[in-house]
Amino acid sequence: MRWSKIDLIRLPNGYLNFEEEFSFDKSTFEKNSRIKELPNVKVIGSGHYDDTAQRLYIDLDISGEMVVPCDITFEDVTLPFQTTSSEIFSFYKDEDIDVHEAKGDVVELLPVVFQLIYMEIPLKVVKPGNITYPKGDGWEVMKEEDYRKEEKPAMDPRLAKLKEFKPQQD
Repeated sequence: MRWSKIDLIRLPNGYLNFEEEFSFDKSTFEKNSRIKELPNVKVIGSGHYDDTAQRLYIDLDISGEMVVPCDITFEDVTLPFQTTSSEIFSFYKDEDIDVHEAKGDVVELLPVVFQLIYMEIPLKVVKPGNITYPKGDGWEVMKEEDYRKEEKPAMDPRLAKLKEFKPQQD
């Protein structure tokens, strides 16, 4: 998913269609704690190169699976994802913040695809099913429902004397 300016100029009518399947190398995620793996990524797209504006307009449909850590147990959880986007690449310096500048005379789509996938990572992931919650010496992780069952409503000490109050009956 890389095109040079010459490749784009040679396109019939300036239009291109592409479909790619790939996976990102695990070393890409070594320093990233939010995602562990992208084993199956499918990118379907179409584009149009405008020779007068020297811009490439691309519509993307990205889908696949991501492996992320469970926030409780740190076990791998595989999640499907799907996103669409319209991107603009320019072959000259452009002040518009929504435009990607081509490096030299080459449009590189893979970093943009990775950025779009990265924005699809959920903030919190919990592995479905029965989870054995971690515990240690003097601490444990518990479900909120269990915590609420154990929690006893505490009486406000300022109101404790009112429990002794008995209205007089005449």
